[in-house]
Amino acid sequence: MKALVVGASGLVGGALVRVLERSGIEVAAAGHSRASGGAFALDVRDAEAVERALADIKPDVVFLAVNVPGGVDRCEERPDEAYVVNVAGTTHVAAAAATHGATLVYYSTDYIFDGTSGPYAEDHAAHPVSVYGRTKLEAEQAVLKLAPRPLIVRTTAVYGWDRASRNFAMQVWERLGAGQPLRAPDDQLCNPTLAEYLAEASVRLVQQGVAGVVNVVGKERVSRVELGRQLARAMALDPALITPTPTSELGQKAARPLQGGLKTDKLTALLGTEPLDLAESLKRFRRQWRADTHTTGAPKAGGGAGTTEAEQLKQEILAKVRRYWEVAHRPAPFVPIKSRVNYAGRVYGPEELVNLVDASLDFWLTLGPWGDLFEAKLRKYLGCRDVVLVNSGSTADLAAVMALMSPLLDRPLCPGDEVITPAVTFPTTLVPLVHGGLLPVFVDCEVGTYNVNPRLLEGAIGPRTRALMVPHTLGNPCDLDVVMDLVKRHDLYLIEDACDALGGTWRGKPLGTFGDLATLSFFPAHHITMGEGGAVLVNNPKLAKIVRSVRDWGRACWCAPGESNTCGKRFGWQLGELPRGYDHKYIYSTLGYNFKPTDMQAAIGVAQLDRLRDFIERRRQNFERLYHALAPFQDGLILPTLDPRADPSWFGFPITVRAGVSRNELVQRLETANIETRQVFGGNILKQPGYRDIPRRIHGTLAETDRIMRDTFFVGVYPGLSDGMLEHVVATVRSFFR
Repeated sequence: MKALVVGASGLVGGALVRVLERSGIEVAAAGHSRASGGAFALDVRDAEAVERALADIKPDVVFLAVNVPGGVDRCEERPDEAYVVNVAGTTHVAAAAATHGATLVYYSTDYIFDGTSGPYAEDHAAHPVSVYGRTKLEAEQAVLKLAPRPLIVRTTAVYGWDRASRNFAMQVWERLGAGQPLRAPDDQLCNPTLAEYLAEASVRLVQQGVAGVVNVVGKERVSRVELGRQLARAMALDPALITPTPTSELGQKAARPLQGGLKTDKLTALLGTEPLDLAESLKRFRRQWRADTHTTGAPKAGGGAGTTEAEQLKQEILAKVRRYWEVAHRPAPFVPIKSRVNYAGRVYGPEELVNLVDASLDFWLTLGPWGDLFEAKLRKYLGCRDVVLVNSGSTADLAAVMALMSPLLDRPLCPGDEVITPAVTFPTTLVPLVHGGLLPVFVDCEVGTYNVNPRLLEGAIGPRTRALMVPHTLGNPCDLDVVMDLVKRHDLYLIEDACDALGGTWRGKPLGTFGDLATLSFFPAHHITMGEGGAVLVNNPKLAKIVRSVRDWGRACWCAPGESNTCGKRFGWQLGELPRGYDHKYIYSTLGYNFKPTDMQAAIGVAQLDRLRDFIERRRQNFERLYHALAPFQDGLILPTLDPRADPSWFGFPITVRAGVSRNELVQRLETANIETRQVFGGNILKQPGYRDIPRRIHGTLAETDRIMRDTFFVGVYPGLSDGMLEHVVATVRSFFR
């Protein structure tokens, strides 16, 4: 299915885009009133532009979630504008959808009723009391007349965390966060509806082929003032600042349907479960709020008189934490020989400690809003389709392989299928293949790049070869021109192990965005750290849900920890041989584990991501300094091979000794000078005691692999190295050759 969301820059439209993408549905997004990342401009008032858009995109379904900016009162003030957008604009979209055979989903409102006898069912007679209500009703009639089998979704009191929106939740945030009172009507009844739930239920209805009018709202019917107080509590604001006020005293320009709200009997019957209740909705809203507002210990709102005592105490604690870093964690001056020159290590400031303590005070513990924020920031930085946070680079590799073996995939890898991989590798790049019953096909590597030899890859492909799993060793990109050509010509899956390479590029494109999947590690030795942690990068849309399922016990359910009924039909599924109505939270669609890190780890990672660009630049500078300083010793040393198509984000500086030079003696000289060294991981992994008897196929010889095992080591280039440390490394090598 291919979807077009018109109004993607709004609250409902934005939620629809996220839900559709999360469901693995191809989606195009169009916005007008506000800019939206990835959305193209479309003005529904322009009939020709609407027609061109549908002709170009050819969607199967169009979600129309457009409203007049400024809402109900703006419509009352400018009825002509309301008509042009709500009626004429809807007519243009409905006509184009009919021309191109697309299903139209139109979003309407309980404001088409007068509010004298709510809540209202779908078949109640409409009687609007405002311009907004009249134009929405007329738009409904146009949709029913023009569009083939449309779905009209009526809703009310839609809220969600969206700083650019004027929905009621954001009004509560802005006013109470600044310590200002907010008057809210105590005589207007509604069904509070979380935007994400509205989107999820809408997509489910479309997938079931439902047509006609359906009310999609939250379960409870409450007053606006009660909703405001519940939202205030969810955002740790003072609900006492919300003043109950009769609608007649608010001075609103448009009349409101006071006894409003909508009945959900039809929705319950269609989805097989009751609508999302307010408590569950607020729990999910709170997660959205936390993910956006928890940045480096910033106050959650304006910091005025409305800030709670708990929030004030937290800010005092976080101020002390910043001071503690200055006293206890500021790096000590470097003293040659006496100070250790590590090959890698954590580089951090007060922000990491502040985020860690902030998260611990919230006591969320399991993966939550900090994890959401980390995934969103890294996804934006790399431009990949999805980022799935896991608890190590090793489990990232395992999750990636398991996802490619999942029965949820159309063409999964099966035991006995072959996966090409280099023989110079880190163990956990290989272990998932062995445990999965896949047959690793080992290819020799190159001295200089320390990557798989690209000239040998095609010859390694056999009748059962289904995938490549290739690391960018020590941050040096492998030849992705060759790799991607083979992937396309032979229809192979590709997993990039980018654990050493975050921030590197090939022909200007970030590493980790070439393969169907890629993996990262956030162990302290890597480019950024959260202590333990890793991520799977998803570039193949069919794999996004599968990877998350593998990470979350293999569940079919996609609810976040502590949440329930995200799908809107928790007890309405019939999957496998389970009885109908079996709890969706305990239905398992693939093999999986719990690979999640904690939210406290993710909080550290958020601060680290803010340093990533600087970290990458410093790694490159440190590498260049070592390269030029060691160039005079190339009679005895082989320095790294640099490809002009690549811009590495180096993990380390690899060195291979030439004939007549002893690696062990050079390494011992460096270690004696308190300079840390490392071998290139497992060397020839097949020489390791735990790997000698694994099933395998070897293509050609592994002569260069054996040489790397004998003659290669690396030193650090990480951002914690000072000029004095690097000079000490160079001076020690110089003294060795003297």
